Amino acid sequence: MKRKLIAFSIISAVTLHADWSGTLGNLSDEAKSVWEKQKENLLNEHKDENLTARHKRLHQEHFNNIWEDVISNLEKGLAFSNKIDQAPNSAFFSADKESLRKEFETILDDIIMLLLDDNLLNYRKNIRESKENIASLEQDILTYREKKITAPTQSHLKTTKDQYVQKIADAKESIKEYKVKIEKTKFAMSENFKELGIHITPQQIDVLLARVDGDDIISMTLMMDVLKQITVQLLAIMQESGEELNHAKKYYGMHMVLLELVVYVQQKLINKIEHTYIPKIDKILSDTSEILAQTNKKISDEESLQRRTIYYQNYEAQKLTFKVATLYKQNLQDELIQVIKARDASQKNLDLSKNTFQTVTLSSDLYKIISTSQEMMREVMKLQVPTIIPFENMQMKEKFQELTKKIRQ
Repeated sequence: MKRKLIAFSIISAVTLHADWSGTLGNLSDEAKSVWEKQKENLLNEHKDENLTARHKRLHQEHFNNIWEDVISNLEKGLAFSNKIDQAPNSAFFSADKESLRKEFETILDDIIMLLLDDNLLNYRKNIRESKENIASLEQDILTYREKKITAPTQSHLKTTKDQYVQKIADAKESIKEYKVKIEKTKFAMSENFKELGIHITPQQIDVLLARVDGDDIISMTLMMDVLKQITVQLLAIMQESGEELNHAKKYYGMHMVLLELVVYVQQKLINKIEHTYIPKIDKILSDTSEILAQTNKKISDEESLQRRTIYYQNYEAQKLTFKVATLYKQNLQDELIQVIKARDASQKNLDLSKNTFQTVTLSSDLYKIISTSQEMMREVMKLQVPTIIPFENMQMKEKFQELTKKIRQ
């Protein structure tokens, strides 16, 4: 499954896209060189541990641990799917399609929880924790510097100046260690993505980790990969069942539930983008636009050169916020288009699967159809992944992260 996460494809506002990526060519070669050196160093440090082999082992252990629970939930899901097909659209004294659908979606949520207990999400968590520890240590350094000013030169009861100097040095050393840990984690994350057929650079990982939908993207990637494994196992069981149609239909039905799961997850992301992410970025754009107008008026009205200079600096910072927020919105809109296309393709595959389930009379035909659907699944995966352009500079990256925090609030 060959897939590329190359983010931030801009569907409109060509000038803004030029602003975003104008200096990318100059940065790209240098960034690649740095990454190659980091990669070589990290590989040397991990000669005793093959990261790819380790991930494969952990991934297989995860799959083995969830297999029985997943099969159990797929059986429940198939039973509810059959009930939904036979249930009335509405009913006073019995279950109708809507009430059964809610129970069915609860089962799908249970399956999702099983599928997503994997390393890539843990990597994201580890990076986040390391960054929080760095921020805490940086705050400690500021405190130590303040206290060092009035600290005694010598004392048995109080912390001395030299001891504060040592505390600062220790904190700086810890920060270095956390930064190395972050780079190692990014490297391991990149290697794990490669195992899924995704080639992603550390710069692209930075973007992925900064996005409000980063967890959604990683989750869909992981889920589709595990679903592929489950389908392979279902095919193996069907092959062992021979020409027993009832058995074949049972496992084919489980495969249909997996297709339902794909559509369900894609629709959930569509709802998030449409009803949460984009409205929140619209609010940020609206608020920033008002502040820009107010600051611009202050610049015009202010007679003091010193105050006018500060207002102008504020104005430039507000312009950057508006620019990055606009790019952010364009990216979300682009992703929305991609995921809708993927959802539509998945829905067509699901409709075809249901029609086949009702039509086919030979188990071997069902086996062939699931085998063929694997290729269709790969095409869907290509559709649903957004494009990622690395950040132009550190200032833009920090502003992007700041906006992500606001969207999450």
